[in-house]
Amino acid sequence: GLHNLPGYPLHEVVVKKDSFTASVTSIVIDLNGKTTHAAEPEHGINPAIAVSELILQASMWSNNLPEKKDFTVITPIHIELGDEAYGTSAGDATLGFTIRTWTEDEMKKVKENFEKFLLAVAKKHKLRLHFKYIQEFKANENNKEAVESIIIAAKSLNLKVSERKIPFKWGEDFGLFTQQYKGAFFGIGAGEGCPALHNPDYDFPNELLPTGSKMFYELCKNYLACP
Repeated sequence: GLHNLPGYPLHEVVVKKDSFTASVTSIVIDLNGKTTHAAEPEHGINPAIAVSELILQASMWSNNLPEKKDFTVITPIHIELGDEAYGTSAGDATLGFTIRTWTEDEMKKVKENFEKFLLAVAKKHKLRLHFKYIQEFKANENNKEAVESIIIAAKSLNLKVSERKIPFKWGEDFGLFTQQYKGAFFGIGAGEGCPALHNPDYDFPNELLPTGSKMFYELCKNYLACP
């Protein structure tokens, strides 16, 4: 599989052995307490303190150092607490995070720790708890032989090849394939001046279409020629 890469020279092929992109998942957490009059918060169960503890703990678990094997980024995405009813103390909260690590093993550890902490916080504050994981992206674990095949194909097309030292921090669903089969994901430069992915002014450079097509044609041709 391939992805265009803003910030790299146009048409440059970018490869990496082992992890190419991060393992990413999102978690949605519902905390349910009990509303009460804002003048008498002691008669209700407001989840605000629990929410603040979760956000603080997530930041403490984050290790945003890409060069480290235990790289972990837990990012708050959205928070909803109570309603705009200023006479009423909040009784419910919903918050979401994205979690990303370099490997599936590390992701498993982070999930286990997160879930234990969630249960402890809910019990401490007498809150009902429900959580679910959504939008899970497995890490792209590139096979070394498959990466070599990509390099050979690129060089046969006279394309410049660069090898990245650390994985990309974003997730990519092609990881579902590399978790099950020998394969590899690579990038093609979209231009050093190209806006970053998901920027509002990003526009896919159509001149990459022939480059990507030729790469896949070359890979298929070389694979079918193998004994």
